[in-house]
Amino acid sequence: MTRKKDKNPLDEYRKIKDEMIVDKVNEIFRKNPDNYIQKLEEIGFEYHEEEDYEKIEEDKATPQNDRQEYLVAYFDGEHELSKKTLHAYLEERKSEHPNYPLIRKYFKAANQRLKDLLLFGLDQNPINIDLLNDLSFFHEFQNILEELVNRFLSACQQEKNLLNFSEIVQDFYYATEPDSYDALAKLKELFPPDTEKGKNVEFVAVELLKNRDESGHIEF
Repeated sequence: MTRKKDKNPLDEYRKIKDEMIVDKVNEIFRKNPDNYIQKLEEIGFEYHEEEDYEKIEEDKATPQNDRQEYLVAYFDGEHELSKKTLHAYLEERKSEHPNYPLIRKYFKAANQRLKDLLLFGLDQNPINIDLLNDLSFFHEFQNILEELVNRFLSACQQEKNLLNFSEIVQDFYYATEPDSYDALAKLKELFPPDTEKGKNVEFVAVELLKNRDESGHIEF
């Protein structure tokens, strides 16, 4: 039989203090929803925009392996685009620990060679949803709406698997909705309601509308 270990008074104090801080923060959010930043700073918190953290990460990011060095060399214009470059990019993307800050800063800079790489990849595989979504992310930093729309429409036309098709339709909607482009209306024109894809578009449209209404519902 072992002797029960006594509780550390310092640990108990820290636990109580943490609970008090959480309660105070929750109270601030509840009572000051429009002015919570100032109130949090008054009790000792420092506020930083998410972009600040990302910028710090990106400034510190350096290649950690040969593949990342090869990609950076491509983005910086040291060698030409090839299937090897595309393979390196896709391998980095699906690696266990991708160097997101390193690659992300080239998106934010709207690096032309990165855009060329994404389009080259979609030329090889027009229904690659990862590349479509990366092109959507690139669009956030440089308006390429026409190119983005054309690539999504091509993917919708060529994708035969209905589950994958549904995912592409949803991503198409979310990628272009901020630009007031009606992707669903365009797809309804493209795929008649009596076709499998047309029925799928109708279903996705209903679900998206339902989700939008639910997320906009506020209880008092």
